[in-house]
Amino acid sequence: MHVLIIIICFITALLAKLQKDPPRYLNSFIVYILVTIIVEVVAWWYSIHNKRNLIFYNLYAIINFTYLIFLLRSFMTNARLVSVMGVLMFAYPVLALINLFLIQGTNTIFNTYTFLSGCVIVVTASVCYFYERIKYPGPHSLLKEPAFWVSTGLLFFYTCSPPLTGVVNAISLMPFYNLKTLYFINLMVNIILYLLFSISFICNLIFRRYS
Repeated sequence: MHVLIIIICFITALLAKLQKDPPRYLNSFIVYILVTIIVEVVAWWYSIHNKRNLIFYNLYAIINFTYLIFLLRSFMTNARLVSVMGVLMFAYPVLALINLFLIQGTNTIFNTYTFLSGCVIVVTASVCYFYERIKYPGPHSLLKEPAFWVSTGLLFFYTCSPPLTGVVNAISLMPFYNLKTLYFINLMVNIILYLLFSISFICNLIFRRYS
């Protein structure tokens, strides 16, 4: 189900390229979503064939958060914040690879250290973006800014995810009913995330039409 949601978001992104003045980040975001779909499909194929697929999620977590750091950095204007995000963009994957190969391993458990640290960075960066926009001088509408919708989605998703995904190694032995409930909650969170992404792709068209 969540793969279908991502595919719909991917199609929306492709359609957004046809509108006038599409979001600046759209091209890289299309590639990012395509990589996400490929990883999810490959991991699903391994799962139905009873093969370990954690290596794909552990590697994807590094790619995912590194790209999101790059993306949020492009939304910022404060020179100090841009500099800090630039350092994190290189430091994070290095530390995550050390965790992958030397600490938590590649294919035995989910790399929660990598995931949780990435969540902290993304949530903090999203809050910094909103702080910047609040202090931005002059009249402006956040609803018309694609970056606003992306940052809102990331702030929501990575605030909600740590209690769900961040403790996945601890809850893997829970009863199936409990796991099913957690999966449903995670699905709802994913739907909201990719809905907000989709709005960011076409927000110029939406708010131009109704303004």
